[in-house]
Amino acid sequence: MLVVVAACGGGGKSHPADAPVDTPPDTISGFAACKELASAPAMPVPVHATGMLSGADLVAPSMCDAINAPYGMESAGPDSVVRVDGLVPGTAYDVRLTAAADLSFYVVTGCSTMTGPASSECKLFVDATATGEEVGRFVASGATAYVIVDYFQSHPPNDTSWAVDVYEEQCTASAQCSAATPVCHDGECVQCATSFDCKDASAPRCDTSTYTCGPGMDLCLTDDNGEPGNDGPAGAAVLASGASFDGLICAAPRGEADFIAFDVASIGDTWDITLAWSGTRDLDLELYDATGARLGMSFWEHPEHVRLTYLAPGRYYARVTEYSQTTDATGIPYTLTVQRMAGTGCTSAADCAVEYRNQIFRGECSAGACVSIQGNGSVPEGGACDSVSDCASRLSCSSFFFVANASTRDVCARDCATDTDCAPLGASYVCTTYLQANFCVQKCTSDAQCPTSLSSQPGAGQPWARLTCDVASGRCLP
Repeated sequence: MLVVVAACGGGGKSHPADAPVDTPPDTISGFAACKELASAPAMPVPVHATGMLSGADLVAPSMCDAINAPYGMESAGPDSVVRVDGLVPGTAYDVRLTAAADLSFYVVTGCSTMTGPASSECKLFVDATATGEEVGRFVASGATAYVIVDYFQSHPPNDTSWAVDVYEEQCTASAQCSAATPVCHDGECVQCATSFDCKDASAPRCDTSTYTCGPGMDLCLTDDNGEPGNDGPAGAAVLASGASFDGLICAAPRGEADFIAFDVASIGDTWDITLAWSGTRDLDLELYDATGARLGMSFWEHPEHVRLTYLAPGRYYARVTEYSQTTDATGIPYTLTVQRMAGTGCTSAADCAVEYRNQIFRGECSAGACVSIQGNGSVPEGGACDSVSDCASRLSCSSFFFVANASTRDVCARDCATDTDCAPLGASYVCTTYLQANFCVQKCTSDAQCPTSLSSQPGAGQPWARLTCDVASGRCLP
C-alpha cells in the first residue's frame, strides 16, 4: 500500500488545487487529461467489465463526497475508465473492483480540469484494503457516471488485470435479507461476507468468490489438530487465561489462516496475546472481535505481541498467518498464548488512548469498555472520531494507526492545501504535506504522534515505521 497508514490519507505528493468548474456536471471537457473518459464505451447498468490498466492521464480529485481510504487517497499510477450508463438519479449503486494487485477506484460524473475530474465531480473514492477487492456505494446524480480504476504508484503492478461490477443496491441492512442469505454485503443479500458470518465448524470459511460458507483448506504438508476447522472463527479453539495453543501454519494458499479464540468476562481486564515461533519465517498476528472488527495487530516483531485494554465482555479471536511472497506448503510450528490481568473499567476516552503500541484506538468509553465511535458520517468539524466514516461529508479523521494521544488528536477536520486553510481551526493546526488528499491536523509534539506505516520495515526495537515530528514546526516529516 502507501507509506502512511491512516483512516483517511496516505503517502504521496500534495495535489494541486482543482481548477474552477466552468462546465456543468456530466460533461467531458476538451482537456487532454479527460480523453480517457471521452473515449470510454458506454455500458448499461448492471455492468461487468474486465480490462488491464493502460492509461495514466487522470489524477484523482483532492476530495470526494465519500472517501473510504484508510491507506490513503493516492493515485499516481496507470488507470482505466469504465463508463456506466442507464443510471437512475437518486438511486444507490454499488461498485465492486476485483484485481490481483492492490488497486483502487473512484467514481466521477465528469471531467473539467487540466489534471482530470474536479472534486465537485467526484462521488466516491475507495482504497480500503491491501487486498485485491474494493467495494463502494454511491447515489447517482445523473444517467452517466465513470468508474476510474487506478494504482497508487507511478509504475504499473506486475499483474494489471481487473474486473469491475456496478449494480443497483438491493439492501442496506441484513434485516432486509432472508434466512438462506442472511447477510447484506455490498448491497446484495448473501450467505456470508467474511468467515465471521460462518457459524458451522464444518464450514467455517467464507468463499468470497461465491459468498458462501464452506470447509477449510488443509493444504499444508503437515498441520495441527485444529485443521481445517480453525480456518474460520467457528472452528477456533477457545483458550482460558494463561493457556496456549500449539499450531502449525503455512502459506498454502497464501491466505491460509488459523483462528484461536478467548472469552472476556470482566470489564477492565487487560489481555496480552503473544505469538512465538522459531526460525526466520514471517508470521503475523491480528486480533478481532466477534463481528470481525480488527482491534490490533503485530507484523514486524519476533515474537509478535498485542495488548488489548478495556474490552467489552464477549468472544475475541486471534488470527495467525504467514507472510510469504510465494506459496509455501511447509508448516511452521508456533505457540499462541493469552494472558488476562484484572483491572477496572475505563472512565473516559483518554483511558482508551493510553495503550497504542499495537492496539487500534476505539474512541468512546461506554459502561467501562472502550468501543468504536459510531458517527455514521454525522460528526461535525472538531468532533471526536476514530475513523473517516464518522465524519460529515468532505471532512477527514486523523485516526492514524498506533499513535499517541488519539483521544484528543483524532478529530474531524477540513481538507487543505496550505496552513492558511487551517487557520479557522486555530493556531495549533497545520496542513499535512504527506498525503494525496491533505487535511488539517493538530501540530505534533513528539514522534509518537506521527503516522505509522504497516508495510515498511521499522527500526530495531520498534513495532512500526513512523514519520518524525519536527517539533519546531509541529509537522510530521518522512
